[in-house]
Amino acid sequence: MNEEQEEQENPEDLIEELIKQNKELQGQNVGLKADLSSFSASSKPDRNNAQYQIDTDSLLERLEHFYKGEYLGYDNEGNQIWKKPKDKDQIPFNDFGVSSLMEIVSKYIDKNTVLSYYKEERIYEILADLGEELTLFILCNYERLGMDTYFKKTKFRTIVVTTLHLIESTYRRSLGGKTLEEVNQSRIVTDNYGNKIQIPTEFPQKRHTKWTPW
Repeated sequence: MNEEQEEQENPEDLIEELIKQNKELQGQNVGLKADLSSFSASSKPDRNNAQYQIDTDSLLERLEHFYKGEYLGYDNEGNQIWKKPKDKDQIPFNDFGVSSLMEIVSKYIDKNTVLSYYKEERIYEILADLGEELTLFILCNYERLGMDTYFKKTKFRTIVVTTLHLIESTYRRSLGGKTLEEVNQSRIVTDNYGNKIQIPTEFPQKRHTKWTPW
C-alpha cells in the first residue's frame, strides 16, 4: 500500500464534511433572501401614505354634511353616526341646494388641486374669485336652494366663509408644490377607482381681486 492510499480520508468523514458545508451554504442563502426582502420592502414607494396625502374625499364629505345641517351623534348602540336635525330651520339647503354647492366645491377640492404648485398670492386670488361667485350664486337662488326662512338666510355668511376656509386648507397642501414633492417619489398616483392620474403643474396667472362676503 503506497503513502497516498494511507493518507486517504475516511469516507464517513468526507460525507460529514459535505453535509456541514451544505448547511453553511443554506444558512448563507437564508440570510441573502432576508436581506433582499428587506431591501425590496424599503425600496417600494409607500403607496398608502401617498394616497393619504392626496385624499380629499373626507373633506368633501364634511362639507356635504355641513350643507345638509347634519351633525355627529350616536345611535342606540353607541356608534357614532351623522344625524339629521329635527328642526327644519337647522337644514340650510334642500337636496337641490346641496348637490348644486357640491358640484361647485368639488371642482376645487380634488387631487389635481393638491398635486399642483401654487404660490400664496395665487391661492388668495382663487379664493377671492370663488367667494364672489359663490356669494352671487346663493344670493340669486335663495329660495331655489332651500334657504326659505329668515333664520336660514342669517347663516349665509357662515356658510360662505366656512366653505372658503375648507377649500383653502386643500390649496395650502399644494403651497409651493409641497404635496407634489412628497409623492413625486412614486410617480404613479391612482384615484379611488384604480385609474392613473397625471401629476399636474400650475402656472399662476396674475390677477388681483378683493372679496368681501357682506
